[in-house]
Amino acid sequence: MTEPRLPSPPGGAPPAHHLLLYGSDEQFLAAAVPFARDGLTAGEPVFIATTPHNTALLQDHLGARAEEAAFAPAHWYRTPAQALLAFHDQAHGIAGPTRVLGETPWAGLTGDQAREWTRYESLLTLALASTGAWHLCPYDTRVLPAGVLRTAQLTHPTLTSGADHRPNPAHVSPEDFSAACDTVPLPEPPRRCKEFRFSGPGQIAELRAFAARLARGAGLPADRIDRLLICVDEAAANAIRHGGGAGSCRIWTTAGKVFCEITDPEGTQNTALAGYLPPNTADLDGRGLWIIRQLSDAADMRTTHHGTTIRISISTSRSAPPGP
Repeated sequence: MTEPRLPSPPGGAPPAHHLLLYGSDEQFLAAAVPFARDGLTAGEPVFIATTPHNTALLQDHLGARAEEAAFAPAHWYRTPAQALLAFHDQAHGIAGPTRVLGETPWAGLTGDQAREWTRYESLLTLALASTGAWHLCPYDTRVLPAGVLRTAQLTHPTLTSGADHRPNPAHVSPEDFSAACDTVPLPEPPRRCKEFRFSGPGQIAELRAFAARLARGAGLPADRIDRLLICVDEAAANAIRHGGGAGSCRIWTTAGKVFCEITDPEGTQNTALAGYLPPNTADLDGRGLWIIRQLSDAADMRTTHHGTTIRISISTSRSAPPGP
């Protein structure tokens, strides 16, 4: 099979974030092979994070040149926040153009998990801004749910078929898309959850002891207890420093996960993008939420008339991927 050469993007610099909808192996290869091959020919770093099946297809069709590309380790897509940071650091750490083929693993995700991965797809546009990164996102129309395919149309500014690329009229800005994600209310905690109310920094030690005791009782491994306590510290400190000086912490276990929810009754959420991208080194106020997102499996934040709530979850499974 002879693959066409991809046309050069307008303006001589590749748009950051392309959506590829494919319904066959042939359609995938028609776009992915020239994308990778042309990058290698131009001397650009090429990074590939896709399904095992598509990895094998690409390695076979690239032949000896496959050794010039970097293929992602199995744990690359651990959490949306960690994957976003990895791609951000990769794009900003390389001088000049680079190409990434990244296929998010959608299989087996719950509704909440899928929503956060679609948010990740949207935020990639911001993470890659002002870099030379060209990110191609394949979506397999044969197996993906209709909802995932619909939101893919909203999260990518450019569409491609392999032979051409064009602006996506359905694209929604990352700011607006993330804000829309946050309109979905969090499920109510179970009645059996345990609660600790704190007021001022003098009670942080008691709060930590409360969280540690419940986490150990739930079977959370020691390294994940450490991560949970850092998250609790950061969330409580935010509530005390930026809110009304007091808050509440509720903890429960469901479906192999420890959930910890910190609510600040006077808190506000300044932006739906808070904590998703690495903060400026001089912006100390933005670091707490970013740390929480990196250390937890998931961190959902909502602001209502009851204040601002951040809900953290960490898996109790020892086979779960480790944090950074």
